Amino acid sequence: MPGPFSAAVVAGAAAAGLLAISALGASDLAELARLDGAPGDEWRVIDFIRERVGGAQRLGANGSLIVEFGTGGPRTLLIAGVDEPGYAVSGLHDEGYGYLRPLANSPAGSRLKEHFLGQHVRVSLSGGALLQGVVPVPSVHFASLARYGGSADTRDLFVDVGASSAAEARGAGLAVLDRVTLEKRTALLAGDWLAAPWIASRAGAATLLALARRLASESFDNIVTLAFVTQQHVNNGSLDRVLRSVEAERVVALAPDGGAAAAVAAPTASNSGLAGELASLASEIGLDLEPRRSYAFSFGPFGGGELWAARDERAVLLPAVRNGGTPAEAVNLAELAAMAELLARFVGMAPGGRGAPRPPTKSSPPAQPEGEPRIPSGSSLERKVRILLEAIGVSGREEAVRDLVLESLPRKPAVRTRTDGKGNLIVRLGSDAPPRAIFIAHLDEIGYIVQRISPDGTVFATDRGGNGTSFAGRPAAVYGLGGILPALMKRPGVLDFGAASSEWIRERGVRVGDSVTVPKRFRKLLGHRVSGRSLDDRLGCAVLLTAIGRLAGPASRSRRSVEFGFSVEEETGLHGARSLAAEAVRARVYPVDTFVTSDSPLEPRSLAYARLGSGPVLRALDESGMTPRDEVARILALAQRHRIPLQVGITAGGNDGSVFQALETANIPIGFPLRYAHSAVETADLRDAEAAVDLIEVLALDELRGRP
Repeated sequence: MPGPFSAAVVAGAAAAGLLAISALGASDLAELARLDGAPGDEWRVIDFIRERVGGAQRLGANGSLIVEFGTGGPRTLLIAGVDEPGYAVSGLHDEGYGYLRPLANSPAGSRLKEHFLGQHVRVSLSGGALLQGVVPVPSVHFASLARYGGSADTRDLFVDVGASSAAEARGAGLAVLDRVTLEKRTALLAGDWLAAPWIASRAGAATLLALARRLASESFDNIVTLAFVTQQHVNNGSLDRVLRSVEAERVVALAPDGGAAAAVAAPTASNSGLAGELASLASEIGLDLEPRRSYAFSFGPFGGGELWAARDERAVLLPAVRNGGTPAEAVNLAELAAMAELLARFVGMAPGGRGAPRPPTKSSPPAQPEGEPRIPSGSSLERKVRILLEAIGVSGREEAVRDLVLESLPRKPAVRTRTDGKGNLIVRLGSDAPPRAIFIAHLDEIGYIVQRISPDGTVFATDRGGNGTSFAGRPAAVYGLGGILPALMKRPGVLDFGAASSEWIRERGVRVGDSVTVPKRFRKLLGHRVSGRSLDDRLGCAVLLTAIGRLAGPASRSRRSVEFGFSVEEETGLHGARSLAAEAVRARVYPVDTFVTSDSPLEPRSLAYARLGSGPVLRALDESGMTPRDEVARILALAQRHRIPLQVGITAGGNDGSVFQALETANIPIGFPLRYAHSAVETADLRDAEAAVDLIEVLALDELRGRP
């Protein structure tokens, strides 16, 4: 739904000549929102502002930036914070993880852990370099751990940068005091709402930066001081210093924790004085400011809160925030432009002015999907999985991934393909003889499917594959006819597109049945570690594609055959594999999928422990069945003979091979250890996948040669 100010802001903009929205910055704010700046590490944000703000500048010892414009007359002090909620590394775990300590007051701080669990993050090192990392989250597959006498432990929060030891982490630069922030993207939603994690924390700075453009180019008869303060999320330590250091008759602060409507408040329980003056000026330009009884900054046990509340000539402006205090915050560019105009008039500038050199920003059209039309011949395993991972294939909507696999297969006579009625892709290597074995990886991923579009523009989507609450309060994306349309997932399966209507959404190609996921990107961690949503089971698909490439030549000389199946709807009940199982009896089935491992500080290691980087896992026992002991011995002997590292493990969950229930068929699952399954930060080691390719190659060659 549109915010309550929207119609008034649009009318006021036409009448009063407000700063153009893009002059505020659909560019400045978007860039500010993407910068990393946890409390105590805000220098990137401050440097960005210093390059653009002009005026007479001075930098405080704690990193705050003070900028002065004008001469003589009374002094007005305008304040905005620049930092975001985050964490500091408080120690190193023996296995290479960093322990984390929160850096955030309420309201963001009260739920900070749940907002960081299972998310991609960046670690800011002491020298300024950035490391990619993930925050571990318990695997949903271990929800049944209670039956084994254990459960996930999330009392401590960690960052995983891909190190396997504390020494490796230290060698990469990880150290106590490093700051950890969420990886951030921006999205322009309907009604000029700009969304990004914690974007309200930078909205005030963007508003003052827009005001500074006019202060630098127009005349006024007083002194205006802009303070871009650090540490707003840790007891407002820098605000305390600014209030002690800068003498001013009038003080206005822009705070990041607004509600559904823009508001103005006084430090005491009254809206008289300066707060009333701001409300009156706002009404003249069509900006409705909801009066709040009072607003109190948190200064902690050692701060100087009395400095803030000491005088009547102090006020707080609070821009409206959708989904406030979450990584799915959104602020309205038109409203922020109106606030910049309000502050310009407040400091004595004429209406309008020369601050609008560019036309207003319009909501951008849906982006087209990124990626490549096919995987280039000769691509490395890493490149294969990157391209496959970034394709969208929510369970039941796997066509794009299947087509990508099909287009990427080697063009050789011994490689024959078909797609069955269920949508599975089957690749046969060798002769026309009945296949002795089938290797299976699944194409689909967990996600959501659009179920209903309500008249007010809210979209409701159904869970496909066990997402739980892991994507709630996060940015999301709908993949419709018009491309990718960004949204915010307010609650599980509930999507907010900004000030939209059902007509607006349908005009942009969204229909019932479209896929919904979190925005996806393949990420490299330290060494051979990689992370991304849908490594389960795009890494398995990449393994099969690589093995097929190696086997296409030898298969052309064989009188026997093997099959490689790329199955659909595994995540919603192994439905694709059931269709394959009904076709014919194979002597052996080799599902190639994840081995959900307890190789993390969050889970007890009495079950499912397999180390990342120590080789693939013969998944000999899970909740869907077990592999015969003689087959386990055969595979282990084969791996040893070919010097292929191989682990044997027991884990939770099931696999595609479990539905092949013919008396003559053995199910032999081969997995690669995967941390944080069914989250946005699934993490694996490419060495395990490379070794899995080697193992599948020798297994398939044995089948093609007719060995027992």
